[in-house]
Amino acid sequence: MTFQDFWQHNINQQDSPLKAVLFDVDGTIISGRKLMPGADRAIKFLREQGTPFLFLTNDSCNSSEQKARYMQLNGADVRPEEVISCGHALSDFVEQNNLRGSKAFIMGELGRPSYAEAAGLIPCSNIEEIDECELVIAGEGYFNWHDVFHAVFNYFIAHRSARLVVANPDSYWPNSATGKLGIGAGAQARFIVGLLAEMKIDIELIYLGKPYPAIYFYALKRLQEDFNMPQLKIGEVLMIGDSLTSDIAGARNINMPCALVMTGITTAMLLAKTAPEKHPELIFDTLS
Repeated sequence: MTFQDFWQHNINQQDSPLKAVLFDVDGTIISGRKLMPGADRAIKFLREQGTPFLFLTNDSCNSSEQKARYMQLNGADVRPEEVISCGHALSDFVEQNNLRGSKAFIMGELGRPSYAEAAGLIPCSNIEEIDECELVIAGEGYFNWHDVFHAVFNYFIAHRSARLVVANPDSYWPNSATGKLGIGAGAQARFIVGLLAEMKIDIELIYLGKPYPAIYFYALKRLQEDFNMPQLKIGEVLMIGDSLTSDIAGARNINMPCALVMTGITTAMLLAKTAPEKHPELIFDTLS
């Protein structure tokens, strides 16, 4: 069964609880420079049906405009305002913790324009100013790990109540340019926290991206606001992704309906070896 077949049946049922869709990006819509099977047709179908949908990504290095442009170049009809990055969820964290106007040290990059600045923070990348910051955010991209890690490590020794925010919790990422794997922001942050733990210093680590709840609840809020659906509930949104440990696990943890699409990292063998209680409610061969 494809997603489009399922959704066509869903919209014909008056009592269906599903009203909106969230798509993972890498492995679901695109993979490297390749459009996933049926992705373009599924997007066109939802637009024609007037179904609300958004795209979720753990990429906090690129802005929504950059990510949308990349998908467009691969043949997907995606608009920048439809792309939700884990970096966007930073705004809710800032509001909930009354941090607007605070200075935040950024390890690496956090979007251009900066997600930190959009959230109301004052981003800082100068290690000489790190002690003026109220929190540290693990970004992505290429930067001088040696100097930054040393600065952040010593910052938390001196500021033990400060928090380390990780937009993208992924441990590694596939580099389509080299065909090799890169070490992700999540792994970098956990390395620093592990060193501090050896010194009996416990640092609060806050994750924003999948499989953690922040990005899902931010996306729900955006669906409510962008599509004038203030009563929309988490159980009325279908999450579609290719990762059991990220897309699916995150949705299951907050009781969001979810579907696995078999176009990305999850193979039939991997699915068969996964405990049934970790399976999604739905499995699609392709999107269309």
